[in-house]
Amino acid sequence: MLTWEDFLGQQERYKDLLREVERNRFIRQALARYERRNYFYCRALVWLGQRLIAWGWRLQERYSGGAVILTPQAANPTR
Repeated sequence: MLTWEDFLGQQERYKDLLREVERNRFIRQALARYERRNYFYCRALVWLGQRLIAWGWRLQERYSGGAVILTPQAANPTR
């Protein structure tokens, strides 16, 4: 048989669970707003990264004919 203390304990546990659910809902809403806000920013960074890679490849193709590309091993021949 449940005592009054058991009932109060269960009621407090229920309130704790409700607070946890509400906190998780708030976190999900905040993250959703954050993701929507950064969607354009992330797409712009992806585009910029792709452009930098393409420009880098073109520069390497243009100027690598007689150029020496130094690698860490070539810069330190004693190893």
